[in-house]
Amino acid sequence: MNFNPLRFVTPALAMFLLATGAAHAQYYFVGALGGDFFDELNWNTAVDGTGMSPIGDLIPNSTTGAIALDLIIDGDTVEANGEVDFGTGSLTLLSGSILNVTGAGNDIDINSGSTFSMTDSTLTADAIIHFEGVSLFNGGSVTSNGDDIAFQDNFVNLSIVGTSFTAFDNIYFDGFNGSISGASFVSGDRLGVRQNVNITMTDTFIELEGGQGDIDDVFALAGAGSQLTLDGASLLVVDSVEEGADLVLLGTTIARMGAGGERIVFPDELVPNDDSTITVGSYGVRLEVVTNILNDATPFLINGFTGLSYLDDPSAWNVSDWNGTDAVTLWLVPEPTAATVALLGIAAVATGRRHRG
Repeated sequence: MNFNPLRFVTPALAMFLLATGAAHAQYYFVGALGGDFFDELNWNTAVDGTGMSPIGDLIPNSTTGAIALDLIIDGDTVEANGEVDFGTGSLTLLSGSILNVTGAGNDIDINSGSTFSMTDSTLTADAIIHFEGVSLFNGGSVTSNGDDIAFQDNFVNLSIVGTSFTAFDNIYFDGFNGSISGASFVSGDRLGVRQNVNITMTDTFIELEGGQGDIDDVFALAGAGSQLTLDGASLLVVDSVEEGADLVLLGTTIARMGAGGERIVFPDELVPNDDSTITVGSYGVRLEVVTNILNDATPFLINGFTGLSYLDDPSAWNVSDWNGTDAVTLWLVPEPTAATVALLGIAAVATGRRHRG
């Protein structure tokens, strides 16, 4: 005879498991406008509030534990005056939802075993916002009013489509596994690419400290080996790329750099044998050095088609006598094709014949 443990789960016990979250039930926010995120009575298994609320302290702030329930906010405005920490649970913000996490030191933590999803919603915090695990963004905005936005290293899937991220301080990536398109990243300081991360963003806007901030490691010497690639019709407004991080420009990306007046790319003495570089890999890219700079960029500006630096082969660029420090707009000039060369030769011969006649 096979043993079936479900035979011993009575209806009453099943309801208890559901109420305590042991069955990982979904709970909808059903509280008033601006209601308390941490009040279990504001959550219900039915979207109309006719179901059951969690029993006990199952939606704690992180001082007492991590959240293991699946919580859904469906177009409501919710206030959380405490740290929102998800362990094995999930948080879903449906269209029109607003979640405000207030108070100094009250972070939002989407950890490696949890899932976050938002669609055309607003997420704000006064402190740092951490994303990890499964993090899915479609439209809307994420804002840290007083700290960083961090994409940490254990991602199952990170998908960003058309979402705006704004941080008072830094935005940084320790890990990446997914895709980013149509996004916006505006940081009051820097954009960090760390731990050998390789990120591609398409049709994305990046502005760091109003054009004065850098792409680098942010914290320590972990930028070397990391790469940020911008493709499509992206726009980059930053000062420089440093600390061993590399920048690759594709598509019709416009990069406006050098507003700080010192450099657009620089070999950092703290990262020996791994200088930062800027690689242009498309004829549609425009690199704008917006003001005169102090440090020569020609050894670190790379032609993505040949692998040669501007210093080694300036003839591949629209301006072939750039000194590496003056304000300039640069792009790669396509080499003439064999057919073009042949046509030019025919035209030259024809012109010569006319002259002889």
